Amino acid sequence: MKSCETNSTESIISYMPEETAPPRTNGELDFQEPWERLSFGMALAMYEEKKLSSWEDFRSRLIQQIAVWEKENEGKKDNPDWNYYEQWIKALERLVVETGMIHKRDVDSRTNEFLAGNRDEVFY
Repeated sequence: MKSCETNSTESIISYMPEETAPPRTNGELDFQEPWERLSFGMALAMYEEKKLSSWEDFRSRLIQQIAVWEKENEGKKDNPDWNYYEQWIKALERLVVETGMIHKRDVDSRTNEFLAGNRDEVFY
């Protein structure tokens, strides 16, 4: 594995460029659903646990994912279908699959189990 960055997750999130920065309300991170907080936390935990060689590994995928959504939706982030954390989780999924942390079929299988009601939600 490559040597890992040593920036704190707090500083990484604080200084994310506007185009990839998480939504905030009154300066606080804004999560509308529990899964948004969990997906956010998973990416940060992976970085803190040095599962990522750099934050850029994730950030570049997030930028690409947002660009794909904008292209498919005529670049209108004010579209009511826009959800920052949907792009975040898609970028995270790409990262874990592309780096070999988990196989795409396992992601798809677990997603299908959840959608079919065969897998329970887990919130800590």
